[in-house]
Amino acid sequence: MVRKYERMSGRQSWNEEEMAKAVAAVVSGKMGYKLAARTFHIPRSTLQRRASKVRYQQPDEPKPLMGHYRRVFTENQEKDLVGYIKSMEKYFMGVSRRDIRELAFQYAEDNNLNHPFDVNTRMAGEDWVRNFLKRNPELLHKSEKDYELEPVNFDQFYHFMCQSS
Repeated sequence: MVRKYERMSGRQSWNEEEMAKAVAAVVSGKMGYKLAARTFHIPRSTLQRRASKVRYQQPDEPKPLMGHYRRVFTENQEKDLVGYIKSMEKYFMGVSRRDIRELAFQYAEDNNLNHPFDVNTRMAGEDWVRNFLKRNPELLHKSEKDYELEPVNFDQFYHFMCQSS
C-alpha cells in the first residue's frame, strides 16, 4: 500500500445503511429499482444483485477488497506469523522490522504463496511490514517488564534453533 494513499474512484461511495433501506423498499414493493437507486444514491446494478439475494435467501459472500492491493497471507497465516514472532521475541529479546520482512518472505516461499515481495533481497517491502504492524499492534506495544533482562536458558535456545533449521 502506498504511504499517502488518496482514493481516486467513486466506487462504493454509498453506505450499508442506505443500501439496506433501498433493498427493503424494493423487496417490499414500495419502489422500483430505478427510483430506489436515485433516491438512496446507490448503483442500480448493485441494488438489483442485493435485492435478488434477499428475495432468494442466498447468503452474502465476503466483501471484496477494493483497489489494486491484496493481502498476501490469510488471517490464520498471519496469526501463525505473529505467534512465531512472539516466540522469537521471547527467546531473543526482540525482533527488528528487517527480521519480520525476511520472515514474511520465507513464510510465503515455504507455503508456495503468490506474493509481491522482492526476490533479489528476499524480503517483504517496507509498506507491507508497516501495514502488518498496524494490523497486529500487539507486536508494537511493550511494557517495561518486557525490557527487563532475564537469564537465557541455553538448552531451550539450542532446542529452538534446531527446530527452526
